[in-house]
Amino acid sequence: MSDTSDRLLAETTSERRALCQVAPGLAFMKIESTLQDGRTRYVRALTVDFASFTGKIRATEGETVMDREKTSAMAESMASQGLKPLAAVNGGFFDIASTFSPGALGGLTVVDGKVLNSASNGESALALGNHGTDLWIDKVWSQSKITFTPPGGDPSRPGHLLDGVNREPGRIQGCGGGFGPAGVNDRNADAKNLIDPRMPQVGIHCLDSEETVLFTEEFGALPFLAGKVRAVLIGVDRTVKRVSDTTDGMVAAPGEHVVVATGSHAEWLKADAVIGSTMSLPATAVQRGASAETPVHFPGADDATVNGGPRLVKNGSVGPFDFSGSTTPQYAYLAPRNARTAAGITAGKELVLVVVDKKSGPKDTAYGLTMAQLAEAMKNLGAADAINLDGGGSSTMWVKGAVVNHPSDGAGEERPVGNAVVITAE
Repeated sequence: MSDTSDRLLAETTSERRALCQVAPGLAFMKIESTLQDGRTRYVRALTVDFASFTGKIRATEGETVMDREKTSAMAESMASQGLKPLAAVNGGFFDIASTFSPGALGGLTVVDGKVLNSASNGESALALGNHGTDLWIDKVWSQSKITFTPPGGDPSRPGHLLDGVNREPGRIQGCGGGFGPAGVNDRNADAKNLIDPRMPQVGIHCLDSEETVLFTEEFGALPFLAGKVRAVLIGVDRTVKRVSDTTDGMVAAPGEHVVVATGSHAEWLKADAVIGSTMSLPATAVQRGASAETPVHFPGADDATVNGGPRLVKNGSVGPFDFSGSTTPQYAYLAPRNARTAAGITAGKELVLVVVDKKSGPKDTAYGLTMAQLAEAMKNLGAADAINLDGGGSSTMWVKGAVVNHPSDGAGEERPVGNAVVITAE
């Protein structure tokens, strides 16, 4: 490495960079900065130039939505599918404290063109559509509804809005229930939180004792859920094939769904979803924009979306955006020098993925970034738009068979996470 005057941040006294080509159009860069107090900051960056890169950018939640896996394991599992993984970073925020589904994402997640987690409405997200060439960062919103028609009868009602997809009923990671009637009962998990539970909240969760949640085959076998519950298994022909007063052991096989309702919703589901009735399930409606004004479709089999926040860079201007002030608990998330993961899009539509270390480095204690510093760093790396992804102990970068940063959990151990962004050669 050699010193460069093109430093990531002004507080560095010297900076050393090393660049290598992982594949045509895919570059990996190490940046090690010596700070004014003598400490070292370690940054790792991947850049994808779609003008010459012939592979694909994918999102994955691993074997099941409900569980967590290491970023490296999710990347390496692509090899068994013949997809030749080249690099990966950890993805969006997930509900690590949930015993029901600790791997479920706290925001919009699209994998292989299929919506696997509903949005924390109004959150920011990164879209990787059309093999990564249809890139954008924006606020997103989603809505799903179901209707049951009894055998030989008429639909029970025009449509029942779902509160969520593939997450623990009653526990809304990231909050953001404010899109139509679903979410009207959302409340703060901690009464001391000065937040609006109907707005997206990075890193915390809200509660609602009366919900209807849809589970797809990707979720896995449902664990036991306490309280007043109704669970309905929907067959591949969209007819109700099993009903139960417990979720324990319910699982959707390929092409099937499970609908779970709690509280007063359980009574509705018990009355309407009888054996032999037919479920109508239109595709999840997704919108983007400050006022959910633009419909979004995912026609490609490789289309992907990853949740995140806050937005760091917007049209070339540095944030962070999406936070209202110091009274919100997330504000404390902005200030510390922490391990971080971020994604950016350059003016030339290249994708930049960045991981910053904090607790452990190869030589000495690494020095992380505040959220404002992360935004400045992403802009200096060429991002015209950028978004923060899950950080702290989750921050991981994997390149061609090895973790290339130093995760901050324990003695540099890699943390299992909810999802990952994987770059493959096929």
